[in-house]
Amino acid sequence: MHHSHSHNETPIEKVGFYLSVICAIHCIATPVVMTVLPYLGSSLFHNHSWEIWFIGASVALAGALLIADYRKHHSIVPLTLLLGSLVVKGIELLWTGEQYEFLTGFVGAILIASAYYVNWKAKASCSC
Repeated sequence: MHHSHSHNETPIEKVGFYLSVICAIHCIATPVVMTVLPYLGSSLFHNHSWEIWFIGASVALAGALLIADYRKHHSIVPLTLLLGSLVVKGIELLWTGEQYEFLTGFVGAILIASAYYVNWKAKASCSC
């Protein structure tokens, strides 16, 4: 059985995409876990130091990969989606606070995952 791979994603791109998906799951699961299992919600799933590190690493990784790929395929859409995720996080930090954190976190993570997907499609459609 022969498998053909028309899209050549690097391991680091896969890591970045999966970090975004994990972040989205975290943002959806946190309110539920905090309601049902207060100990886990307050200690593991809602640890702000971990959250800051995780978001920072996700955005740094996405930025580095998307900028490098932009230089090849010249599609601005993935970078725009990444910027959108930063705007959503900024809105949360500056205006909405923790009240809507589950929503802003989920939307931000979906935007980053979408940026990876659109980037992947742009790389597949160019001769770069």
